[in-house]
Amino acid sequence: MNTMMRFILIFACIFIVQHVTAQSEATVSGLKPEEFKPVVLKVLKDNNYNATSWAADIETDWKEYTVNLMMKYRAKIRFSYQDGTVKISLMAKQALLDNGGWGEASIPSKKADEKLVNTLSEAIKKIADNQEALSKIMASAAAAAQNGGSSGNIPAKSGFGQVVNKVVPKAPSLANAKELRFDDGENYTFSEGLCALKKNQLWGFIDTTGKVVVDYTFFATNGLKNPKFSSGIALVAVKDPSGYGQTPVYIDSKGQQLFKTQKFLAATPFESGIALVEKSIPKTSGGVSYHLINKEGVIAPGSINPGTGYGFSCTLDPFSEGFTKLYDGKTGSWGFINTQGKWALAPTLYGEVDDFSEGLVAVKNKTNYYWGFINTRGEVKISFDYPNKPGKFSEGLAAVENSQEKVGYIDPTGKTILPFNYVKECYPFKNGFAVVYLNDKAPGYIIIDKTGNVIRKLGTEPVQVFSNGWIYYKEWQNQQYAIGILSPEGKDILTPFYFSYVGEFVNGLASAIAKIDNKQVRGFINRNFDFTIIQTY
Repeated sequence: MNTMMRFILIFACIFIVQHVTAQSEATVSGLKPEEFKPVVLKVLKDNNYNATSWAADIETDWKEYTVNLMMKYRAKIRFSYQDGTVKISLMAKQALLDNGGWGEASIPSKKADEKLVNTLSEAIKKIADNQEALSKIMASAAAAAQNGGSSGNIPAKSGFGQVVNKVVPKAPSLANAKELRFDDGENYTFSEGLCALKKNQLWGFIDTTGKVVVDYTFFATNGLKNPKFSSGIALVAVKDPSGYGQTPVYIDSKGQQLFKTQKFLAATPFESGIALVEKSIPKTSGGVSYHLINKEGVIAPGSINPGTGYGFSCTLDPFSEGFTKLYDGKTGSWGFINTQGKWALAPTLYGEVDDFSEGLVAVKNKTNYYWGFINTRGEVKISFDYPNKPGKFSEGLAAVENSQEKVGYIDPTGKTILPFNYVKECYPFKNGFAVVYLNDKAPGYIIIDKTGNVIRKLGTEPVQVFSNGWIYYKEWQNQQYAIGILSPEGKDILTPFYFSYVGEFVNGLASAIAKIDNKQVRGFINRNFDFTIIQTY
């Protein structure tokens, strides 16, 4: 190969590389700083883009475009603002490869890139030059800000392709947060004004100000994820005096051990003033007995006597409407006790049960193992027609699944109110709305009202509905799955961007994990989604 040919090839390679790596840019002048985000977000919405970042610069998700029938590209666009000028540029670009995947572009597409950028810059300039259009956009942004957001709306697509206007998220403040050392954990929850925290594998308790009120000296017990206070008492564990294993103990809110004269092999947290404990039987090898005790640590007067042996389950769930379920291994059945520890419904008929809600509870019979509903007197109110566990009644409706694995909603008489159009997990109604899963041409979670009308579409990612009706969902934002929160009727409470985890709010606080300035922050937030306590190491 002669020198001239080598020169030509080298020049060609440089030419191609420069065109591949160079990013097309355009600029627009004439916008004020406060007009930048509302205008750009409006342009993105009108041109069917999805914004994925808007904390400072605005960045988009991938947008596909073609050069000709043979070449297809996709790019991410960045919008930045400085000194009165909006700059639009390609921040990332890929080409469709022969194997059907996306990869680095090997052929220049300068004209197509410039067209993509110039289309957006021209749309921004058109608004900047039209005072009437600009005023309408700013008025809309101001209205959105009054409803709880910052200036501008975020054009985001749900899993259905539906465009949803979301308020721009406010970065959580750290200004008034107290620093506190504790181990990682996502299940930290306040109860009765106190929260169990773990530090160096030992548990203590803090109050809502972050003050340590019970020192880190205890273990968790009985498989509990987190100790908690109930009826002013918490169940924890200490090292057994023998030096082997741990012993469950009860403490008060100052960390003082209660019932010191008694030793329990196992125990449950207090629920509505009673707890279930397991003790060894003196002079009986391996024998145990079960007792329901009150807050004084003695057997609750008139309570049931579970008896001896290993046939009784040492679990006690929270009471619901004055009842909690209890399993008797001797009969192989579930029953219900009241807050005095007495049988309200004896354990004789049902192999599985749920919790009471609105005077009814779902139970599974031991004949054909189908589910129905009984009332507080044990009377069957809805026949055993359901092969799978129904949902609880809420606002007069309960989700049930038929033999075709389709879900609908029934009333307390068993009448179908909403037809069997849904699948998977369907949640109870809150404030007249419920989250269900629709499995049609565009499957995913939706919010419906009591007539079945679709209020909002959420996509296919799993959602969670907490006791106050808030709907937690997630979207890919800020290079992570980010948590968003909606009210029961689908109004934005928290736009997904900063938070990768938010727990349920109790006593005005929730545990949370956020990404702020590319750093992970873990701690507790208030209802303004600002941190009040942050983890330090």
